[in-house]
Amino acid sequence: MRRIRLAVLLLCLAMVTPAFAQSPAIGDPAPTVLGKGRDGKIVDLAGHRDKVVIVTFWASWCGYCLKELPVLDALQKKVDPQWLQIIAVNVEDPPATYRQMMRQMRDYSLLQARDHNGDIARTYGVKAYPNLWVIDPQGRIASHHVGYGEDSLQAIVDEIKRVLTEEMQRRQAATAAAPPAT
Repeated sequence: MRRIRLAVLLLCLAMVTPAFAQSPAIGDPAPTVLGKGRDGKIVDLAGHRDKVVIVTFWASWCGYCLKELPVLDALQKKVDPQWLQIIAVNVEDPPATYRQMMRQMRDYSLLQARDHNGDIARTYGVKAYPNLWVIDPQGRIASHHVGYGEDSLQAIVDEIKRVLTEEMQRRQAATAAAPPAT
């Protein structure tokens, strides 16, 4: 009898678990809404099609996140926004903490968004930090990194540069193959 109750309970739990609890897979379309930007407007991936987008989920209590953000900001400052947009999504920090962090990052070039209740992070299946997603120019997940440290950060930056290089080469090839304008 206990086994039957346990089986019924597990079945019920499986049925009520939201479909978005799983992380999107490589090649899947990325969830588009990323929260509200510092200007109060919705940050949406649809506005960044045709460029490589990096989405990193972070929190003020995550030491590695706070080391990652300046590195990503430096990368954003080096790469033209027509090719790359880095979006840093703060997850569930209290309003006062979030405002303090935004003051500290006021000179950052990367786009900042806020997921005040964690709903957006859940659509990405975020369960650990730092949590970084590389999204290709067509809006699909190209790669995902979670729970990494300082020693892995350079490899991630190198991967971002590789994806950017591939996109630049793809565009150059498409331009070269296009018939001349008459």
